[in-house]
Amino acid sequence: MMRGISKFAVLTVALGLSPAMTISDARAQTSIDGAPSQQRNIPPEMRQDIEAGLRYPLPADFMSRAAQTIQALQAANIRPPNSTQMSLRATIGQIQSIPGLPAILEAHGFTPESFVMGMTAFGMTVAATNGQPLPAGLPAANPANIALFHAHPEQVTALMQAMGTPPGQAAGQVN
Repeated sequence: MMRGISKFAVLTVALGLSPAMTISDARAQTSIDGAPSQQRNIPPEMRQDIEAGLRYPLPADFMSRAAQTIQALQAANIRPPNSTQMSLRATIGQIQSIPGLPAILEAHGFTPESFVMGMTAFGMTVAATNGQPLPAGLPAANPANIALFHAHPEQVTALMQAMGTPPGQAAGQVN
């Protein structure tokens, strides 16, 4: 399902989360002359995952809690699954089944679903705020998430660093 990797995809690859990479994959459905190819080329489940990630509202404290969660997972030597070929639903199911992972998420105020959806929305918002064009017919990134990024660029940077991805390397600066 997920093949193309753009600069921002490094964000979610670090966590093994794939849905943010779907923007890149959907862009790959564009013809050589730049005209969008037929929308049916984006599989329905991928389109639903992209739309869910773009619309998902990040809580105001998401980035700081997510950075702490990632650090706790790293300290416990727990790696989320590599979900590059998985839907959001399958990724959430995998996370629920990894010993110790749900407990760390819960300790930081996340459920497997809220963590996966939050990380997906984070990656897609990073892409959107750094000029990654969306395929035709997809919604824009959640405006509240973009506003959150603009209000707290240091938290964006901190989360990216917790993920092991320096901001300039992954997606540039938040615009």
